Amino acid sequence: MSKKQAPKPSKPKSKRVGKDPAGEKDAKRAKRERRPGELSRPQKVVIIAFIVIFAFSTLAGAIASVVQSDNQTVEYNVDYVDSQYESTVADLESKVEADPSDTDSLLSLAQNCTSWGRMVGMLAQTDDERSHGTELLQRALGYYDQYLELSDTPEARTERALCEYYLGETDQAVADLEAVTQASPEYAPAWADLGMLYEAQGSTDQAVAAYEQAVANDPDDEAGAKSYAEGRLESLQGDSADGSADDGSDDAGTDGTDTTDTGADGATNDAGASE
Repeated sequence: MSKKQAPKPSKPKSKRVGKDPAGEKDAKRAKRERRPGELSRPQKVVIIAFIVIFAFSTLAGAIASVVQSDNQTVEYNVDYVDSQYESTVADLESKVEADPSDTDSLLSLAQNCTSWGRMVGMLAQTDDERSHGTELLQRALGYYDQYLELSDTPEARTERALCEYYLGETDQAVADLEAVTQASPEYAPAWADLGMLYEAQGSTDQAVAAYEQAVANDPDDEAGAKSYAEGRLESLQGDSADGSADDGSDDAGTDGTDTTDTGADGATNDAGASE
């Protein structure tokens, strides 16, 4: 009797560890059921990363712009000065043309042209630029004259005299300021500016007298004349002390400190006041 061969043992089927067939089916079903236009997770990650990078790059650009603005240097020349005044002066000229009796615009126009011309004159490098500055100052004089015909004030006359000084007409400016101090002796800025012009002429004693009057007429420094004049007096008197002789000052007027009748053309006495 033949023996039956024992069946070969079948290999046990290996089980997948950690895999859930039901879960895999659900995941596949979810992928298949993604709504139209919905982004996958990798796509979302890429987009978020792009947004973050873009935000940082934009912020960096903004910071760079601020730093560049803070560190930006302006080439301070005649062209730059022109750009700062042209529009303002043009607007004021239009107002004056429309209303020649507009004293506020006239005075502002004269003041702006004075400042503009003064700055151009300081920065001028060529003959054309110097001529440009001179023309602006001459325009300012014309506007001051128009203003003074309507409103004769010591303020405008003082500013006009300084405009003449900027044009190099120092003697005329001094004469005009002396006239202001005679007509309005209480107007301290005229005394302070007159002292400055006396200094420019080398008339130290006259400058001291004028500065003293500026201090006396602006005791509370409301016009700023007192502080300016005191600063100049301190400087001038310091220079005088450094250069004074050792043998005293018994003879009045021999040491250069006597200020009697120091006003130009006899316009002031020893205290600098108008007669």
